[in-house]
Amino acid sequence: MKIGQLSKETKLSVYTIRFYEKIGLLQKPSKDQSGHRIYDESDAELINWIACLKNSGMSLNKIKEYSYAFRFKENNKLAELLEIHLVKLKSQSVDIEHYIDVTEEKLKRLKNT
Repeated sequence: MKIGQLSKETKLSVYTIRFYEKIGLLQKPSKDQSGHRIYDESDAELINWIACLKNSGMSLNKIKEYSYAFRFKENNKLAELLEIHLVKLKSQSVDIEHYIDVTEEKLKRLKNT
């Protein structure tokens, strides 16, 4: 698929996809006879994971590690990175629940005054 189709499938802009290539999150794709970038479903899967990891707070360096391991099918490394990230997310979830509780309590008090 071409970059426009990949952009539609992943809901990321063409600019973002090219930026990910530039900084090494994505491998430079092959090109067709016209010089257009050609991507496959594996590229779309990786881009979706990159977006998920980025949006959930994984560092750029760790995302690069993930991308490299994904490219070379290093499943043990992928699992290790995701396990560490999951622990971090669960810890953040506990913190967020606390902040929600505190904010709800403050709102109750403000509304009762």
